[in-house]
Amino acid sequence: MTRALLPFIAAVLILGSSCRIGYTSGKEMLEADWFDPINTLTVWVLADIQPTKKSHREAWEEAVSDVNENVPGIDFAIVAGDIVNDTEEETFDWYVNTRNDSYVEEWYEIIGNHDLKTDRGKLFREKLREETDYAILKGNILFIFMSDSERGKSTVISDETFEWWKDIVVNTQDKIIVVVTHAPLKGSGISFSAWKGRTIVGSRRFRQVLKDYRVDLWFSAHLHIPHSVLSTTAKKEHLGGTVFIHVSSIRPEAGGMKESESRVMTFVCGSDKVLVRVRNHEKHQYMMPLDEVFTLSKPYECKDVKPLAGPPAPGKTARAVTPKTTP
Repeated sequence: MTRALLPFIAAVLILGSSCRIGYTSGKEMLEADWFDPINTLTVWVLADIQPTKKSHREAWEEAVSDVNENVPGIDFAIVAGDIVNDTEEETFDWYVNTRNDSYVEEWYEIIGNHDLKTDRGKLFREKLREETDYAILKGNILFIFMSDSERGKSTVISDETFEWWKDIVVNTQDKIIVVVTHAPLKGSGISFSAWKGRTIVGSRRFRQVLKDYRVDLWFSAHLHIPHSVLSTTAKKEHLGGTVFIHVSSIRPEAGGMKESESRVMTFVCGSDKVLVRVRNHEKHQYMMPLDEVFTLSKPYECKDVKPLAGPPAPGKTARAVTPKTTP
């Protein structure tokens, strides 16, 4: 038994005991008079593909196939790190080729600790995107992406990236803000996020900002635990009401006991509600009891996507815009 499996084994012991923090069910939202299935923004959020054997590769291929055949209307996809397990060119090429089989055209990836393993992100930048910390604006929803910057089990976010993030959050409080990191924030309330090596190094600096400035949703991965576990979503009122959301791994774990999962979230134009769902790619279905609806700081306004500047390199000034937002 490896230490890497301990969080999952502990999680299995509390399966079925989870409580959801979303105040109403997805079924109620989907059937509500105000829910307009046409004027929506639907985002596929996934993570931790990192194949080490054939069944892991098959899981990613099956996830893409499931979305293609059964999940219409995805506007773009977010991959919250650990695309590969070891930074080999062939694995990145396989990931890109499989991703390109999807009908989803827009993809936004970040670097996880395994994506840095041997080459410090060189292949990620060559194969996917040069920008590793960046933001996009979709209507009035601001998505902020921050990658791991150093190798190791913990997520290290540089001081330059933190200051860039802080500046954006402080000065865009008129927007719905969604943050994506590989590891969770310490103090987020996500299961196992208090374990050593499982959180963002220097989480306190982020928490200090959240006490005074609102971030609506914070997605993270890294833990590989199933969504049915207690506290895979957590709302922290003392951190501005931020809702922290865990994204489970595409890769199955523990001999298949933890199946291939991801999340799908839907914003509705004119509404301050967001539906967050769990997709089981092996069963080809949503896990309806895990549907959650959260209240945002303001209604979603439908507009086109625009890129924003990434953080400056040390000693340089910030760019006016991110030159490239799709691979």
